[in-house]
Parts: sequence; C-alpha cells; structure tokens
Amino acid sequence: MASALADPCSQASECAFRCSRLQLLWHVDFERKVLRGCAEWTVQRSDGYALTGDSKPKDVDDATVVLDTKALKIEAVRVEGKPATFSLCDEHHVFGQALKISLRPAGQGDGPFQVSIDYETSPESSACQWLSAELTAGKEHPYLFTQCQAIHGRALLPCQDSPGAKFSYEASVTVPEWATALMSARRGAAPAAAAKPPDASTRVFAFHQPVPVPAYLFAIAVGHLASREVGPRSLVWSEPSMVDEVAHEFAEVESFLQAAEEITGQPYIWGQYDLLCLPPSFPYGGMENPCLTFLTPTLIAGDRSLAGVVAHEVSHSWTGNLLTNHTWEHFWLNEGWTVWLERRIEAKMHGETWYAFSSLEANDSLQEAVSRYGDSHNFTKLVPTLRDIDPDDAFSCIPYEKGFQFIHFLGEVIGSKAFPEYVTAYIGEFKMKTLTSDEFKAFTISWCGGRGVDLSAVDWDEWLHAPGMPPVRLSLANVEGERAKELAAQWLRPQSEMDPSGCPEGAAAGAPQGWRHQHWLVFFGCLSSEIDSEPSHALSLERLLRMDEAYGFSASRNAEVRFRWQRLCIKLRADFIVPQVVDFLKSQGRMKFVRPLFRELNAWPEHAHVATQTFEEWGGNYHPIARKMLAQDLAASA
Repeated sequence: MASALADPCSQASECAFRCSRLQLLWHVDFERKVLRGCAEWTVQRSDGYALTGDSKPKDVDDATVVLDTKALKIEAVRVEGKPATFSLCDEHHVFGQALKISLRPAGQGDGPFQVSIDYETSPESSACQWLSAELTAGKEHPYLFTQCQAIHGRALLPCQDSPGAKFSYEASVTVPEWATALMSARRGAAPAAAAKPPDASTRVFAFHQPVPVPAYLFAIAVGHLASREVGPRSLVWSEPSMVDEVAHEFAEVESFLQAAEEITGQPYIWGQYDLLCLPPSFPYGGMENPCLTFLTPTLIAGDRSLAGVVAHEVSHSWTGNLLTNHTWEHFWLNEGWTVWLERRIEAKMHGETWYAFSSLEANDSLQEAVSRYGDSHNFTKLVPTLRDIDPDDAFSCIPYEKGFQFIHFLGEVIGSKAFPEYVTAYIGEFKMKTLTSDEFKAFTISWCGGRGVDLSAVDWDEWLHAPGMPPVRLSLANVEGERAKELAAQWLRPQSEMDPSGCPEGAAAGAPQGWRHQHWLVFFGCLSSEIDSEPSHALSLERLLRMDEAYGFSASRNAEVRFRWQRLCIKLRADFIVPQVVDFLKSQGRMKFVRPLFRELNAWPEHAHVATQTFEEWGGNYHPIARKMLAQDLAASA
C-alpha cells in the first residue's frame, strides 16, 4: 500500500495523519443551496513520513492536522470535544484552501483522536448541482446531486481529498419531508443523536459505509424519488414518472454482477448495488459510487442497447473501488482494468466477437483523443504528471482505452490459461488498498517470475511513460466491424450505382438484421474517415437525407447514435442538423456529448455564433464541472 507517497493534487497532511472514520450530520437546505452540519473525523498518526510537494504547506508539523477544503465556511473546530485553533491558508488556484488544525497545547498521542468541524458548503460548490423544480422530470420539487471525482470532495466536506486516503463512514441526513436522500453507502438506522427529525416538515435518512472509500466516491442525491427492485441486491431509483422505464432499461444488473464475480474470482463485498438515474445535467455516463451507481438518462434507449455502461460501473466495484489508484497520476489503473472487465462481461453475455468489436471501435476514439492533444502531450501518457494541474483537465478516453490495451497486451503475454489466475491474484493482493503503477509493475513481475512467464516483450517504460498511441498495435479479428464497413462502403459508391431512391440496393429496408448501436458507430467512423481522406467523396447533402430516411438517425432514442450522426452532419456542413444539435445540447449535459458538439459547432464559421449563444443561454443549467470545461473549450477555439 502506497501510503508513504504524497499526492500532488492534495494539500492534506495524509503522510503525517490518517483520517480513518467519518461521522457526518448534514442538513440539506434547498432554499439557501447549502449543506450544513458537522464532520467528525477519527484521526491517528501515520508512520511519520515527511510531507513533500510544492503545493503542500511548508510549516506543517506533527502537531497540525491539515485537510483539503474548497469554498467551505468553517464555523468551529474541536479536538476531543475541546475548541481548537484553526486557520485557512491562502487559496491555491486549483486545489482550494488547506485547513490547518492545531493540536496544541496538549497535543495528541499516537492513538486515535476525534476532530469535529462545524461547517457549511457554498451555493457555488463545484461538487454540488442544485436543480430547480423546472429542470426535473416532475417539475414539482428541486433536486440535489453531487459529483466528487476527481478533486471535488473538498468542496463537499473538509477531508483528505486524495484517492490514497480511504475511510469508512456513517451519515445522518435531514431533508424536507417530500424528499428521499440516497448516499454511496448502505441504508441503515440513524445515529442516536439524530434519530428523530427536528420538526414535522423534515425527515432523517441514515447511512453507513463499512468498506473504506476515498473522498471522490463520497456522494449524495436528494429529490422526489421512487424505486423498483431489479435484482436480489439491487434497486433502481429515479423520479417517479420514469422509474418503470429505468427499471426496464437496467434490469440486467444482477447478470453483470454475477459475471464480474466469476471473472474476478472475488465476491461482491459492498452489500447492495443500487442504481440512480439522475436528471439530464449529470456530466458523465455513470459514476461508480459504492452501493449507489449514478447514471445519466442518456442511457435510456428503450431497448437496453446502452446498458453496457452499467457493466462498466459494476466492474468498478472491484477495479477502482475495491483496489484504487493511489493518486490521479495512476488513474489508468482504475479505468484500464475496468474497461477490460467490462468487455469480458460483455463477451461472457453476448459472445467473444463483441470483445473484439468494442475494443477496435474504441481504438478510433483513442486515436482521436491523441490527435487532439498531440502525440507528444503529457496527457497522452498512461502516467501523466499532474503537479499544479486539475485532474479534470486531463480527463479523456486515454486512461480508459490505452490502459485497456495495456491490460489486453499483458493478457496475451501471460497467456489465456494463466491470465484468469493472475487477475484473481492481483485483485486479492490489492483489495481494500491503493496502488501505484510501480507497485502494479512489481506485482506483475513477481507473479509472473514465480510461474516462469516470460515478460521480456513488455516495455514497461514505453507503455507507462511514453506519450502517444500504445507501442503495440491492437490485433483482433473484427467480424462485426467488417459488416459495418461494408455498409459504409455501399453508401460511398458513385451515384450511378445507387437505386432510384438514391440509396444503396436494399438500404431503404432499414438496419441490417442483428445490428447493435456499435455497428452504427463504426459505420459513422468509416464515413467520417472518408471525408477526411478523400476530397472528392460521394457523400452529398442529398445522400445524408436519404440515409436519415432509411435509418431514422435524427429520431433515434439512442444518444450515442444521435451524437455520431450529428458530428458527421456538422463535418459535412449540413445546415439542417444545427437545430437538432442545439436541441441535443439543451436536453442533456453529458460531457462526452456536449464538449465535442460545442467545439465542432464553434469551429463552423457560419454557425459559431450558435455555439456561443447556446452556451450563454443554457450554460447555467450544466453541472459546474461541465460548465468549466465548456467555457475553456469555447475560449480555446475562439
């Protein structure tokens, strides 16, 4: 366990003190848009490691506990029940304000002691999105949800906001009487101090999380919610008007859990696995909060075609939540392994060809991301340097897909018979711990060395520290991808080879039998590549319209299909698509979709003003993380 290593993205004194347990009392104030209450930490000394890092306060000694905060109002601090001296350091432009708590005059011994902090969040907290009733499905009550990954836990509570600092917790949350509160924890009885609501207009919810988690996995949602059972350990939650639709879409969750248990050789240890479908402004596809996965409604296609995101979040219950990257510089250990496990689940449920198909289709997204940054950029490394850098700024598909390709390559080197044993041993070795890439490397070399596995083909430095695309090209048979490429080639034929309607022979009959949305993603990728490489390509505005008539892209409920279709039309400067793009941008706030669409619309000279105007009118409805990134994108391309 890498507890001796400082996190460049945290100012907390994790190397000197360890916050191992949290007891939290919260009141949710929708009128003021704040969370207020008391965070009581159980603290004990670490092993006496010296603090390092330019972002850390230089004057911290062993009588000072330092926690991360960002835009928090600290009202009082107590150590072992007695008032303590505290101060907030100057604000760091990325990492917020370090909260210094003095243990003098008495100081504390090596045993655990309690540090209690009365505080409230800011209405502008980057961790919180407070939605008015008008922005919810029911239009009757407001809604709150949080997003702490990567370093927004400090905007929610004073903490050691580093993935290397794990803690268990209990929480008691007081909410309006119409509301339901959910957290990234097991539902349970309220602590005695808050067992009863203060008055008839409120009620109290209680939670406990016995498995230690880092601050980025700390989450709460409060709204007018209903649930349905979808498995022996799972409920789905959403606003009442859509809960049945959500239950249908995510009904396969127990199959995903059982498949993951079988592949990893490790049981699911978190108790419940609930899912919450959030309002459309949620900036990600999903968030793997323990016991309560957050999901975007853009996954609701009516046919479970996008439920693979749930398999990804389920996989995080092992790779990411159970064993965790020690700092954000090693984020690929979370995501590369999770993509691998997600695809093994998919292969187990739908056949081995889908592992190859998904992997190769995603490689196109990896190439696009590397090209956008430049193939020598720090952010294209598996282990980037993040000193004085917000990890959100480094977020892309690179740690996911380049990380996955490294795990896949290791699987080929270790061999198909030994690799499942290696996976089980790896998770067993690091579960409940955090690790760095060097520790991953050392474990792999040791495990393989003890079994005579030759790792000479693995260039560790090239994989982990070199920028650009992976050093070894992904080599998989892509049977399903070839079907999509064949259809794309038909649409690229000369006009003389089209039928009288302007379509390839048989295309008017609709999508080929057995197609999934991934086929369309490859199809769009082929057409887009043709536009880039062949100036005299055959794709005309008229042909786009015929294509839409044949396949119904504009009317598709599948958000991935609509997104790729709109990007293709923007590339071809098809004016008819602009109102559809604006509608899509206003209907959801998932960064995977809104960031590329805003960038590409803004790069279209005739419609750049539409991008600017849409953001000015609608930007306040996006999550704070998305709003920040979109503002940067638009400024960069201005």
